[in-house]
Amino acid sequence: MLDRPTLLDGAMGTALIARGLPQGALPEEWLLSRPEEIRAVHAAHASAGAEILLTSTFNCAAPRLEARLDPSRVEDLCARAAALARTAARPGGLVAGAVGPTGLHAPGASTDAGLAARYRRPLAALAASGVDLLWIESQWDLREALAALEAARPLGIPVVVTFGFPAAGESFRAPGGAKAEACLDAVAAEGAAGTGVNCVAPGAALTALVSWAAERLRVPFVAKPSPGLPGAVLDPEAFAAALAPAFAAGLRIAGGCCGATADHLRALGVLLSRAA
Repeated sequence: MLDRPTLLDGAMGTALIARGLPQGALPEEWLLSRPEEIRAVHAAHASAGAEILLTSTFNCAAPRLEARLDPSRVEDLCARAAALARTAARPGGLVAGAVGPTGLHAPGASTDAGLAARYRRPLAALAASGVDLLWIESQWDLREALAALEAARPLGIPVVVTFGFPAAGESFRAPGGAKAEACLDAVAAEGAAGTGVNCVAPGAALTALVSWAAERLRVPFVAKPSPGLPGAVLDPEAFAAALAPAFAAGLRIAGGCCGATADHLRALGVLLSRAA
């Protein structure tokens, strides 16, 4: 599943904003009111070569979802999201049930009380909806990432955990100071089938992390870097050029985060084909 070069999907949130998602609204709201827009984004990514599509369920463990939607609909939202991704996927393509951070745990805090419970419900709903793997993304704190992994592990399908750390020179560090390498090692030791980073900038820090992972990480390394937010997005060619050193260092499972369109994925697909 993650044992060969693989093109991941691109951004969902910024793609929906470009399609008219109102400011302050959550992508999950369109699972109910405009599902065809979500499917269209998935289909565009699949047509660009993406072999793994992440469900549009990023906010399903977070209180901000409950502020906008009836919390009793979590299972329905997850089922709808999984079905939309499945219908858009390439033949043989995979669907990953994606959940982002809760926003409840301050980086470096001493307790993770209640965090596993927050993740348990949406992850169980996604697993029951038939996704091929679970994808815990945009994590900022190791304790929360481990709590989410604790909730996912009993569900019996592979789990990928990715972190959205800022770069500090030529490395990534958590806001609490932990090095990215230590966080990746920790979730791998606790049973993650793959781990890596998402929504990070391409550059020296990512290349260095890829080089380390190629030599030291015990599970596959994945990366979904961002070409930038609206108004400051690298074009596909510039994005690919910025990531070329990471592919040369061994990056083999890659896609795009915020700002990444189908065209960005096609540019990455060229790099992947050359590196394979």
